[in-house]
Amino acid sequence: MPTDGPADPAGPGPLATAWYVVGGLLAVGHLVLPFGPMHDVAYVAMAAGAFGLGVAALVRHRPQPRRPWWVLVGGIGAWLVGDIAWAAAEDVGRGPSFPATADVFYVAGYVLFIVGLVGLSRRRRGEGYLEAVLDASIVGTVSGLLAYVWFVAPAWAEARSGSWDLVVELCYVVFDVILVARVLHLARVEAGLAPPTRLVGLAFTAVLVGDLLRNVAGRVPEVAEVPHALDTWWLLGYLLLGSAFVHPALHALGTRDETRRPDQLGVGQVLTLCGGILVLPTVLLVEVLMGREPDVVAVVLASIVATILVGARLALLARRMRRQAEALRRVASTDGLTGLANGPAFAAALRARLGAGGGSRVAVVLVGLDRYTEITDILGYRVGDGLLRAAAERVRECVGPDGTAARLGGEAFAVLVDVADDEDALAWAGRIRAALATPFTVHDIEVTVDALVGMALAPDDGFDVDELLQRADVAMVAARNRTERVARYTGRMSANGALTPHLATELPAALAAGQLVLHFQPQVGVAAGTVTKVEALVRWQHPVHGLLPPAAFVPAAERTGLVRALTRQVIDLALAQAARWRAEGRPLAVAVNLSAHDLLDPETVTRVRDALDRHGLPPEVLELEITETMAMVDPERSLAVLRGLALDGVALSVDDYGTGYSSLAYLQRLPVQRLKIDRSFVAGLVTDRASAAIVRSTIELARHLGMTVVAEGVEDDVTLVVLREMGCDAAQGFGLGRPVPADQLLDLVGLVEERVPRVLHRARPVGNRVV
Repeated sequence: MPTDGPADPAGPGPLATAWYVVGGLLAVGHLVLPFGPMHDVAYVAMAAGAFGLGVAALVRHRPQPRRPWWVLVGGIGAWLVGDIAWAAAEDVGRGPSFPATADVFYVAGYVLFIVGLVGLSRRRRGEGYLEAVLDASIVGTVSGLLAYVWFVAPAWAEARSGSWDLVVELCYVVFDVILVARVLHLARVEAGLAPPTRLVGLAFTAVLVGDLLRNVAGRVPEVAEVPHALDTWWLLGYLLLGSAFVHPALHALGTRDETRRPDQLGVGQVLTLCGGILVLPTVLLVEVLMGREPDVVAVVLASIVATILVGARLALLARRMRRQAEALRRVASTDGLTGLANGPAFAAALRARLGAGGGSRVAVVLVGLDRYTEITDILGYRVGDGLLRAAAERVRECVGPDGTAARLGGEAFAVLVDVADDEDALAWAGRIRAALATPFTVHDIEVTVDALVGMALAPDDGFDVDELLQRADVAMVAARNRTERVARYTGRMSANGALTPHLATELPAALAAGQLVLHFQPQVGVAAGTVTKVEALVRWQHPVHGLLPPAAFVPAAERTGLVRALTRQVIDLALAQAARWRAEGRPLAVAVNLSAHDLLDPETVTRVRDALDRHGLPPEVLELEITETMAMVDPERSLAVLRGLALDGVALSVDDYGTGYSSLAYLQRLPVQRLKIDRSFVAGLVTDRASAAIVRSTIELARHLGMTVVAEGVEDDVTLVVLREMGCDAAQGFGLGRPVPADQLLDLVGLVEERVPRVLHRARPVGNRVV
């Protein structure tokens, strides 16, 4: 007999096939053979086969739990010994006495079966176990009443007082009822019986029928005269037990089916319980109709017990329904991924807080994880979800019991706190942003995100839930363009961001309709004061809201994945305009900002090349600007795209230099030709020594790396002259020329080239003036 490896669960193995054939032959032989030694040999052989198969199957399949199954096999062994003792007594000619020695082993077998079934069900304890006990007890009570009324009571009335044979027969009936109840209990605990367990239940049911017929045979001679009326059912029990052990599903026992919880009260269970209760009065009715004296005492006692059990069952059901209702309320108000409150729950909390009044100010703080979309694109949603859970835990710990933290959806979180004034609200925003600044370790991957924080205060910024949330969202959009990445809502933000949620739905149609337009800002060469390049800045010519700046729709494009299409259209419009200027005799290069999505898309190189070919322009006409933060999302993929663009001859520059990671080692690897110093440093160039030192060192660094430098945010002539003295290559800013439509640019370029050279060559900086 093999002792390793499970049988093939797809079908019966050789052992099962052999058992079906041999067992069938033994069953047929038992039925056709006359009573005698050969008849008994066939019967004992069937019992021995069931026992042997049980031992072999448990060694081979090792079902879980193993001990209860071994106890069941022990029960079969006890019955086998009893059968041998019974057959030996018959074959020696004396005939077995009753009660006989064999009955000791039969009763021991029953006890082992009950212990084994209890063991199987105990290993599956959990939620719903007590309900299963009550269900089985109700069915057992009804079954016990039926057995007593129709079998036990009549036999007891006809038997002699103190008859041990009657006691033994009644023990068999009682044990059978207990076994059937235990199988039903196991069925409820397992949420449906596995095939091997179902076969065991059918085996005990067959034994119950045989024992009941044996009880009836003492009072109904016609039953005793039917050949094999009794032992055929016991033989069927052995056949079913053996089939349970050779069933291919035995090796899979121990794995629970979670598709249906064992604590569910299904239609079948309800009908079974109702039917069981209806049986109790039906017994009295049937006895009256048959002319028998009703067993009122037994029925009343059984009814009391069943009523108590049903009442306990309903009480447990009511308790479970209350728990489920509470769980549903929690689910309805909780974000499933992070465990924070969800959007509706946050709105309800804000509404309740506004309604409570009290005179205190309430801050609605929205927090967005910048670059979250890029992280999920690169590392997958498994890491993205882990990042959201980790970020939610930090927000929860930061807020603590002083406020309400929620996830509104996507990468947006919300916090509701009471504040004393604007400074208190800004302090809360700073603490939340600081909590999210430390890198996260998600699935052994270190991930860094930049938090954008926007705030609106009630009652200062509104007293309506939707209005406060919208204005906090506007502030969060505005925070993207601020160095500190924190913004408090002001009325001036309305034109830039108040329509963002609504515009996100209109943006695809706007791209298709060609509603995007470009404004151009000149970049001035500091040495000669001439303009050779312009930066293309996108605007949306909205048919209702007028000309909208990038802050009103670019964040929405990044969130919805439309930013690639937006960038393609901007590049196409910029190159088309550059081609027209070239045809007019003014060859101006154009600079366009790339998004992080484009930087991670290998198709970007092909699309840029196709756009240049389509407009008949050389690659040096186009400059693509990236940020340090974008390039650090996925350095390898970013470098591959940038190197492809550089090989094609497209100029590359680092925008907003100094506000990102500023890794010199990584900067050296980037195939860029230009650095654009962020306006936050250029603005303080004249008055702030630290800013001047940063600008000067950046220019020197770029010179040593073979790069040129553009200073952004030049607002006055003094700053321009200082940049010239530092050796800066180019500058742009409102002090040189604001962004204008394409049809106004050449006039602006003429004015710049007429004024700036005079400033540069005739002036020197003295304090805050140019002389």
